[in-house]
Amino acid sequence: MVFTWLKWFYSICIAILSLSGIALAQDTADLRIASYEAIWQTVLKQHYDSTFGGLDWTAIHDKFYDLMKHANDETGFLEISNRMLGELGLSHYSVFRAEPDGPSTGTVGLETRILDGKAIITTIREGYPAAQAGLREGYIIEAIDDISVEKILNDSKKKELPNVKEWRRQSDLDRAIRNRLRGTPGTSVSLAFLDETDSLRRTTLLRKERPGKTILDKSSPPFFVEFQAKRIADNIGYISFSTFLSPVDERFEQAIEGMLDVRGIILDIRGNPGGMHTVGEAIVAKLIQTPTMFSVFKYRDRKEEVVVQPNGMTYAGPVVVLIDGQNASASERFAACLQSIGRVVVIGERSRGAVGPSNLEVLPNGTTFQYLTAQSLTPDGIVLEGRGVIPDIVVRPDREALLHGKDTQLNRAVKYIKTGQ
Repeated sequence: MVFTWLKWFYSICIAILSLSGIALAQDTADLRIASYEAIWQTVLKQHYDSTFGGLDWTAIHDKFYDLMKHANDETGFLEISNRMLGELGLSHYSVFRAEPDGPSTGTVGLETRILDGKAIITTIREGYPAAQAGLREGYIIEAIDDISVEKILNDSKKKELPNVKEWRRQSDLDRAIRNRLRGTPGTSVSLAFLDETDSLRRTTLLRKERPGKTILDKSSPPFFVEFQAKRIADNIGYISFSTFLSPVDERFEQAIEGMLDVRGIILDIRGNPGGMHTVGEAIVAKLIQTPTMFSVFKYRDRKEEVVVQPNGMTYAGPVVVLIDGQNASASERFAACLQSIGRVVVIGERSRGAVGPSNLEVLPNGTTFQYLTAQSLTPDGIVLEGRGVIPDIVVRPDREALLHGKDTQLNRAVKYIKTGQ
């Protein structure tokens, strides 16, 4: 993460505020304007495309500046700033308030996917309130805190950007439900759901803190780092991890060196939102046997080819990567570039198409600004932003299979390892 002159400016503003008798409201308004200008200037100077895709960036500044002058609080500032950035039509451009103990930190231990317009439970975590209440994979969530899933999905659709791609829309709907389910640890959430007989049932669950909480610095939201490595039936290696942050790279290295004799390896990164590209490259280094041109970053003034060197004992057998619509950023680059060089087979569903790299900076008013620093491409020149990773073998979750304890995507990966097709 980087801090430029903005950090210095922010400190000066706070010092002036404490030493002067100027009204707090006026200073807050000034800081909002200063932050808005910092956002616009950063994009002007740093965006990888100096033409801004044909947009008039100066005209966009003026349009939203007039709105910003009338913003009354931080909520208004965030809304207007993000609307301005939304004109770019790209991911990794956002302004937010970093909250280390915010509403993303609590879970009831279940995940859902929208299948045919219904919120189907796809994952139940043992030891969490959802499992203890008897919820199961395949159940259908009908309402959250007395708000119907139908209304939640309709509200999400109303916020869509123009011309949103279908797979991105699906991802946004999944996120809308996920965000309703999560919350501050210790708070409760009520659910109405259909069980295996489609009988309507209700329960209230107390959110529990998500495991593996990691705070990088005050400018970033919390990440949740989990890692699992094991052997499953037929001597197949199974490795899953929740984000591309340390110590995932070190643990992956250890896991691979203990699995050199397996029949094949399944890397389950479904739901992985990304993280550090360097962690992904460290993982790749255990899956290749020769120096490999892995990816390309296109900056405004240059292109950078990323070559990965093999690291120590590496695995040469078949590898399957499982993905879904919630994969984003570094997890997409990882899967797409390994697919591009022919090292893995990708199974699951098309990923979100929101790929960095990006920086985070603290603005004068204390909010965090995330912005792209380059365009990410595969070695064969495919732009990942707005496209995502297209699986070699498309497999969707299935409610009936879930009700019978079957993971269709994982089962298809096992089949590929065993048969090569």
